[in-house]
This record gives sequence, structure tokens and C-alpha cells, in this order.
Amino acid sequence: MLDVGVIGGGPGGLFLARLLLMRGIAARVHVRERNPVGATFGFGIVFSDRTMSALRAADPGTHDRIVAASRSWRDMEVRVGGRELRYGGYGFTAIARRTLLDILQEQALASGARLDHRTEADAADLCAEHQLVVAADGVGSVTRNAREEAFGTTVEVGSAKFVWYGTTAPMQRVTFPFVRTAFGVFAAHTYPFADGLSTFIVETDEQAWRAAGMDVSTERVNSAGGSDEYSQQLMEEVFADHLKGHPLLVNNSRWANFRVVHNRVWWHDNLVLLGDAAHTAHFSVGSGTKLAMEDAIGLADALGEWSGSSGPRTVAPADLAPAFKSYEEARRPAVARTQNLAAPSMRWWETFAQRVDRDPERFGFHFLTRTPAISLAGLRRRHPERIAEAESAFVVEARSLGAAAAGSDTSASEGSTPHALAFPLRLGETVLRNRMLSVIPPSPGQPDVCVAQALTGNGLVLADWSGTARQHVTRVGPAAEEWRTAVHEAGLAGALIGAVVDGEGVRAQPPERLLEMPVLVLLLDEPTPGTFARAVAALPPRKAGRQILIGLTCPDGRPPREYADRLAACASAAAAAGAVGIHLRLPEPDTSTESATGVGEDPWTVVLELADRLRTESGLPLIIDAVGGWALDAPGHTADNWPARLHTALVAGRVDAVASFPLMSSAR
Repeated sequence: MLDVGVIGGGPGGLFLARLLLMRGIAARVHVRERNPVGATFGFGIVFSDRTMSALRAADPGTHDRIVAASRSWRDMEVRVGGRELRYGGYGFTAIARRTLLDILQEQALASGARLDHRTEADAADLCAEHQLVVAADGVGSVTRNAREEAFGTTVEVGSAKFVWYGTTAPMQRVTFPFVRTAFGVFAAHTYPFADGLSTFIVETDEQAWRAAGMDVSTERVNSAGGSDEYSQQLMEEVFADHLKGHPLLVNNSRWANFRVVHNRVWWHDNLVLLGDAAHTAHFSVGSGTKLAMEDAIGLADALGEWSGSSGPRTVAPADLAPAFKSYEEARRPAVARTQNLAAPSMRWWETFAQRVDRDPERFGFHFLTRTPAISLAGLRRRHPERIAEAESAFVVEARSLGAAAAGSDTSASEGSTPHALAFPLRLGETVLRNRMLSVIPPSPGQPDVCVAQALTGNGLVLADWSGTARQHVTRVGPAAEEWRTAVHEAGLAGALIGAVVDGEGVRAQPPERLLEMPVLVLLLDEPTPGTFARAVAALPPRKAGRQILIGLTCPDGRPPREYADRLAACASAAAAAGAVGIHLRLPEPDTSTESATGVGEDPWTVVLELADRLRTESGLPLIIDAVGGWALDAPGHTADNWPARLHTALVAGRVDAVASFPLMSSAR
């Protein structure tokens, strides 16, 4: 049996000590915690139903004690714009962090663990003393940071500010109030965790935080220690309508930025990472405590299999490698899924102030769909009335933008829901009869495709004369003549006709007829705030009524923050220069790459984040490419098919129209 040292007496380290001793994997477990007994930060923590099931399977006794000391609920509520929107069907269990630590300490000690508080731990010394050392010392892990290169550690710092309070205000469920103030918009994540006690996490952007003077109070408290009393009093005023006269409680409560931790590997020699030391996920999706305790189960399982099969009597660091590898291979996919869901949720919370003035029903729908965790079908099952309200609000907004004047038939049979693409869309001075677009490359032998797309009812057909499309053309001259004829015939079929051309210098001059189309998309290869204006200046004199859009290409995979910032600045500058919309084009996905977590993120989710940002910051309607042949994916065929995904994106207000290359097979 193993001799184990654990650095960090938090939930993950304590639960692991319990499991290793209870299962006979370790003969000795020594836990060292630098804080005194009873010291903990924060208030209540949350476990999902799935996590509680995992705890019950791993350790029924500890599970039962946690349940007995917890509060459970199944509803959540969004409070915005004077509305209280209830969403049901979510199972959660909350418990006071102090209570959880007491339970886990007692359970670990009862199993034979040694627990020393006020004890600093040096990893090098412990690795020499113990056969196995577990670093469970949190997001700022000194142990991990000392071997940063070996673990391949990266830390992303979020832009939003948050502070963790408690309150005696009576909260019956997880509640998200959004409040506009003279400084900016503030929001809270609040939920009950014990009788008469609730967690109350406040979040805002840096601009509001500075405007309220909390940058000064934060600097003061960081140098002196303790809690930020100025911010506490100010937040009591901001959320007075929701606190109902109750105070905010502090416990080392000060503003911070969330840190997302990734590690290339989770172990080195006989040292292995666990919990926040190995990875973090934003608290709006899953708590670090949940992941740490699930890690403890995974590591105990891996060590149990190892010790039961080939564990030697004298253990060298290399002997533990199979167990560590098994632990990481088992846990990394689950952690990556949580982090991939948490990433868009964290970015949503960083930018919620830009959306808080939207219609409450659609704001709530936007909130629910900030991650791909639940499909549209799942949302309809859980709360059909709320989804129907959001869809109705979308219809009202579409018609208020001039859609009713377009003459399209958007009626539906009783009990059915029209697809959002069926509604007209206003682009500047032009009204499209629906939100379906076709982008046709100028391939020889394909001119009839343009006419076919017009006849099938698409509202806009774009001739793609950009470099990306032209590189596949072998007979440019004849193709240009055939295309000119096709454009004319498509116009006779009733569709609005436009063209996509290279914006900078209008390179490889397209046929003059394309430059005279009612809609022109200027595709920018090097997007900067000034490139759109230069591209417009390079065009022939503008025809009356011609609408010009900016075309941007989303990189494959998650774009670096600097590049996303540049795209957003370019889109905003284009809006100021007279653009009437944005066409965000998608590259072919590189299926050979994975995300930093080891499991690739859904490309659609990544693209929607960027689209939502460009749309929000520029104020322009946004057209997005979709997988070719998406309409062939019949409604109801899968729980999360392409028609459902596109409908969700439009109703939520992330995008306004969809374009696709109609002859491409479904590949994304």
C-alpha cells in the first residue's frame, strides 16, 4: 500500500485521503493545509445531480452526510427589465463550504488520515518523503507553479470582475438579477445553501467597476487584507430590491478576475495535480469543488486498478506512471467538456451589459443558450412556455423592423412554430423576403445554380467573386459570361441579387455587372478599422439603392483574443462608414487539431460567440455561413440538428440570416 502526501486540505484533497484509506490503496495519507482550522473563503457551493450520483457511488456514507446538510432546488430565475422569468427542470444541491469541509475532515480522520493545519508544504521535500504526492492546493498552486514548464501550465485571466458574498435574504432558487446603475450594469448569481443563508456572487465589467470607484477600494483591501467594505455597502444599495432589507455577508470578499487554468499534463515524476491546481472552469457552469471531488474519485479508481494489478512493494516514481496516465485519460475528457461549456458562459458574463436592454424573453433565451449544453428540443421539453415567449418576441421584433411590409407569408398552422429563417429581414434600405441566402461560386458549368436558388425562394443570392472562390475556376472568361446571364435570370425569378468581391482594391476586377448588383459584400482579407472605408472608396460610383456589407472570415478554431478584438473594431468602423450588415464567413474546419483542453470545442459554438460579439458591438445585422446542405437535415431527425441550431441562433439574436454553399455536403 502507498505512502501518500497531500498538499491542500480542501474538498478534493480530503475526499481523496478518505477514498485511498477506505479502499486500502494507501497505508498512510498525510494532508497538509496552510490555513488554520475553520478558515475558508466563500459561502455555499453547488453540486449537480450527476455529481451527487457519482459521490453516492464512490462513498455512500459521505454522500448521505452531505445530503443531510444540503439544500436542493430544481428551478432558476432570471430577473431583468422588470420581469421574473422562471425556468424549471434543473437539479442542484448546495451546501455551506464550511459544513462540507467539516464533513470531509471528519470522514478523512475517521478513515485514518493525518491532517495538519497551519503547515506549509514544500513539494520537493514531500516527493522525497512520500511515494506519491498530490497537489490539491488550488488555482494559485505554488506546487504547480514551481514546475510550470513540466506541467505545461497556461492561465487565461477573464475580463469580468466578480466578488463573493453571502446574504440572509430569503432566496428559494438559483436567481440571476440584472441591475442597471449610473455606473453600469451589475448582475448576481445567488442561491440558497442553508436555512436563512444564500450565496450572492456579484459580477460586472471593468468599466462599471472603475466608474463606481471599486478599483480604489480593491487596491486598498488587497494591501490590508480582509474584505472590501466599501463595495459591500455599495452592492447592498445596488441590489436593495432583491435583498429586501437583508445585508450582504463578507468573508475575505474582494473583487477578482476569474482565472482559467489548463495544463498540458497533470503529473510529473511522483507528483500529480488535482482539482483547481490541474484545471478550472467558470463558476457559472460548474464549481471547482465539484471537479476536484470528481478528480479524487478518478485518481482513487486509477490507483486502485494499478495497486490491484501490478503495484510493486517498493514504489519508484516511474512505477506510478501507468496509474497517473489512466487517471488523466479518464478525467481529461469530462473536465474538457466542462471547460468547453464554461468558456462561452464566462464570455457571456463578461459582456452581459451589452444585451441587458433587449426584450426580457429573448434575453432569457440568449442566457439559456449561451452554451450548447441543452438542445432546443430539450429546452422545449423543460419550459415550453418560456421558449414560445422568446419566439413570439422574435416575431414582433422582426415585423417592427419592416418585415410586415415585405409581403412574405410567415403564418403557421395551429400548434406549429415557424422557423426563424422564414421571416423577412431589413438590410439598410432593402427588405429581404426571408433570411435564407445562397453563396454561389463562379464555377464553370454551374450558372443554373443561381437561378435554381432564386426559384426555391431564397431571399438573397450572392455571386462569390472573391479570391477564395475564384481559385477553383479554370476558365475565368467563359465563367464570367455564363455568370452574367445567370445573375440576370435569377433576378427575374424574384430574388435579390448581390455579389461578394475582394474588398481591398477590388482585386481581379469582377464583371462590371456584379459591381452594380443591389447588394455588394466587400470581403476583407486583412481586417482593420480603416480597410472597409478604403475598399468602398475603390469601388465605381455608387448606384442609387445599392447596399454594401462587410465580409469577414472567422479563423478555424477559437481566434486569439487580439484577433477577435481586431475583427470587432473593424466591424464597428464599417458600421460608422455606412455598412448595412456583416457577412461572417467560415473556413473549412481543420479536424486534425484539438483545443488546449485536449478535446475539441464545437466549432459552431466558437463561431456563434464571435458572431454575437460583432453583431452586438457594431449594431449591424449579421449573416453567417452554415453547413452546406443543412436543409436536408429533416426537423426532428436529431435532438440538435442544423435547423434547430439555426433557429436557436436567430431567436436568441446572435445572428440575423444564414448563407451557405448549396451544393456542399453536410460536413460540419
